[in-house]
Amino acid sequence: MRFISFLIIILLCSCQDSKSDSVEETSLSSTVEVVSKDDVQSLNYTEFVIDAKVERAISGWEKYNELQKVIVDIKEGNLTFLRDNNEIVVALIQELKSTIPEKVNSPHVMARIIALETKIFKLESNVNLSNANKENVLYAIKEVLVAFSNFNLQMNKKLEKESQNIQRPQ
Repeated sequence: MRFISFLIIILLCSCQDSKSDSVEETSLSSTVEVVSKDDVQSLNYTEFVIDAKVERAISGWEKYNELQKVIVDIKEGNLTFLRDNNEIVVALIQELKSTIPEKVNSPHVMARIIALETKIFKLESNVNLSNANKENVLYAIKEVLVAFSNFNLQMNKKLEKESQNIQRPQ
């Protein structure tokens, strides 16, 4: 009789543990999956991509390539990179700023990186809220995508301006 009572207690305890684990997993996945790929693709903004000159100039810029992968994930509705990864996000942005190739390095490009950094941190804080609101997250995603697009546009403008041969009247 004692043995049966002991087994029942063990079974009850193990059932309670599995229930709490599933509740934690559900809340984690629902927060991360607040938005879908379709939600992100429905956002209306102008997307600028880097042109061929810029692509050649930054071909070895690994941190830009990493950032671009994060942006692709965000466009897919995958926000797991931003979920409880503050140190990694900070490191990526700092290394992005410190390793800018000389050909695209200018105060204007740096300003766009700083604006992008601000928007990424805003999105990160929205994603990490326990009660993440879909509209707020979508708005923050749009801000990140617009900031990344403007960053690309600024690099395009920098190389375009340098390639112009404007002679001043004497």
